[in-house]
Amino acid sequence: MDDKIAKYKMTISRLTVDKLGVKLYDKVSAVIAELIANSYDADATEVTVKAPMGIFLASKSDGKLSDNGLEIEVTDNGIGMTPEEVNKYYLIVGAERRNDRNRGGDESKKFNRKVMGRKGIGKLAPFGVCQRIEILTSGGDLIVKKNEKGEGIKGYLTAHLFLERESILSETDESYSPTLGEFDETLRDNTGTTIRLTIFDYRKVPSIDEFERQLSQRFGVSSSNWAINIIDNKKKCDETNCSRKVGEFAIENLSGTKISLNGTISNSDGSKTLTFAEDENGNEYPDIKSGFLYEEILYPITGWVAYSKMPYKDDLMAGIRVYCRGKIAAQTHLFNMKAGFTGEYDIRSYLIGELNADWLDQNEDLIRTDRQDIMWSHDLGQEFESWGQSLIKKIGKITREPRRKKSWELFKEISGIEKLICEAYPEDVEKSVRDNTLEFAEIIAKTARDEELNESGYIESIVKLSVLLGPHITLDRELRQAAENNDNTLSSITGILKIARIAELSSFGKIAYDRIAVINSIESKKNEPGTVESVFQALIAQAPWLINPQWSPITSNKKFSTLKTEFEKYYKRITGDEIVLNDFSDPKKQCDFVLSNQDDAIQIIEIKSPGHSLANDEMERINNYVDNMKDFLKAPGNEEFLSYFPRFHVTLVCDELSLKGVYQTAFEGLKNEGILEHISWSVFLLRTKKMHEDFLSEADRQKKYANYAKTC
Repeated sequence: MDDKIAKYKMTISRLTVDKLGVKLYDKVSAVIAELIANSYDADATEVTVKAPMGIFLASKSDGKLSDNGLEIEVTDNGIGMTPEEVNKYYLIVGAERRNDRNRGGDESKKFNRKVMGRKGIGKLAPFGVCQRIEILTSGGDLIVKKNEKGEGIKGYLTAHLFLERESILSETDESYSPTLGEFDETLRDNTGTTIRLTIFDYRKVPSIDEFERQLSQRFGVSSSNWAINIIDNKKKCDETNCSRKVGEFAIENLSGTKISLNGTISNSDGSKTLTFAEDENGNEYPDIKSGFLYEEILYPITGWVAYSKMPYKDDLMAGIRVYCRGKIAAQTHLFNMKAGFTGEYDIRSYLIGELNADWLDQNEDLIRTDRQDIMWSHDLGQEFESWGQSLIKKIGKITREPRRKKSWELFKEISGIEKLICEAYPEDVEKSVRDNTLEFAEIIAKTARDEELNESGYIESIVKLSVLLGPHITLDRELRQAAENNDNTLSSITGILKIARIAELSSFGKIAYDRIAVINSIESKKNEPGTVESVFQALIAQAPWLINPQWSPITSNKKFSTLKTEFEKYYKRITGDEIVLNDFSDPKKQCDFVLSNQDDAIQIIEIKSPGHSLANDEMERINNYVDNMKDFLKAPGNEEFLSYFPRFHVTLVCDELSLKGVYQTAFEGLKNEGILEHISWSVFLLRTKKMHEDFLSEADRQKKYANYAKTC
């Protein structure tokens, strides 16, 4: 038995296994991809992966690892190996497959495939996720062998062995002898190989959907005699998502953005010439070739680059995938181009592609050992990088307009802007307004990004701005054209005046709509329990037209600002109390009242919460404000204030009064003098809303004065 166990020998540095297996591969999908690549090189037409999808292969508790008794199995129907070949090829790590003529060299034996493997270390990849690898493989010629009964049976000679990570990594210089399996030296009906992995580290298998996408992204092989199947071995065959066939890595391209690369063409003298890149219609780009010339050698590249129809959903989509012999070698966004170039955002979010460069590991291997990137620092790598950056710049230029067109079409579909413009400006005389409004909207929408076009608020703002500015743009163009043509005819002037009227109504209409929205917001807030007076005071300070629709927000007025400051000082000096006049910068301060200047008057605005009833002490404070303001304006040195603001007025917004005696008398006295106006909340909101609604009705009436029912 001892002699039989020592039949197979693996001669390898323990450090090599650790660095090239355990440390290099730590993702289940990458490990399985290496095994699948071996199946492809073995001329398999079908490979089946069985794994527990979407779960961890081991458990962790209190820092201790516990195996869950799961297994991963990769089976193919390739040419397999005999026991002799296992010893001669499989157990020699780092053997250069492509230089071995006995194994077919650069091409596979049966289908003459350009083999993916080169370094001979993929067999160690499973040790990055598990402790034990079982190999069951049958190959060679069909032979006849006698069984225990002396009967001759036909089949393919089988090798069956186990590799143990712990034993291989033990500190010894002796050759490693794998343990034999029960089927070693037996015959099987068909050639092929099964690799079974058990006793796992704490690693997770992707979900079957994610795993299928990962494998389709890793292998760019498109062939009628090659298929990869995935089976979830924790599910029954009739369960949903039990199995999946790996398809092409499909990404929907944005129309008009694809650049195709066809490699080389053969000349009549037997030489080859690089073709030019082509657009979707077969038109050539004379400044971009399908590869490059370096040191008198052609390095052809086939495949395509384009923009995706939508931004990346995941990292697998991002950028350009570079394949060598059907297996991914790198994934690059920009071929290492530095940031800050024109169109960088779109390229980083939309650029996709699939390039094939089989020369990457032909003479000098430019692919990193973990097959995650290309050695760009190599001289040939730098030439490839330079060619790729030229391609990036080219696609950035040619895709600008298709991207903008797509944004505009998407915007039109989502916003319904064409219908909205027709409803806003339906008359025959308003056709130029409609055209200019749509043109303005198109200019803005074409610069929008997909994520912005998915925001309803962003869409609405573009529509509103376009409808508002459309008449003004039209008026500007009409005036410029009249000036250029020196056209001062009555018909020309009449047309310009009509456009001016439309622009005027549009502007004031927008203001009215916005103000009504504010009023509606206040109506809802006033019924919310707990809304404090300072909230309403702040609104009045920003929108004094709420008190009187004729009032407008005032610009900075040095005289009035000085008056407020001086009155605060005066009030404290006379009464000993501090007074706060509409300063909302400190939320801890309670504003006494809002002080504004409208109609050449100082406006004192006292606003109470809805439902509040004014008490005697509050009336006393208002009367105190009035008396002190009178005295302040008459005080020596304040004559200039009085000349600017010859009067003052108090507006009290309060629903109820609970005044008695002298306080009732003081209230009536101020009303009779015309100093104080008392309005309830309902009147306060109603009169402002009514005026703005009346304006909108009049604007709509004038817009509909003729042919309202006409469509565009």
